[in-house]
Amino acid sequence: MCFQYEHQSQGVFSNEDMRVIQTAYNGVLSEQWEPLGPDTADVARYVLQMYDRGIVEADKLTRLASLHFRYRLDMLRYG
Repeated sequence: MCFQYEHQSQGVFSNEDMRVIQTAYNGVLSEQWEPLGPDTADVARYVLQMYDRGIVEADKLTRLASLHFRYRLDMLRYG
């Protein structure tokens, strides 16, 4: 099933889309992580997936992605 949100053009990212995605991506990677931080490709995929699902504000997207990867690292560390 494929559908679009009002902010999307099929297969096209506007400059504003790219700004939000890049801000969130950079925000997650710029945080202080343990020696084993999230993989850059995983961060990119996750940010794009959440953007596609309608989280289009850079701050919210950054916070959500950061929480997601902190949770994943905690699960790896503590089981």
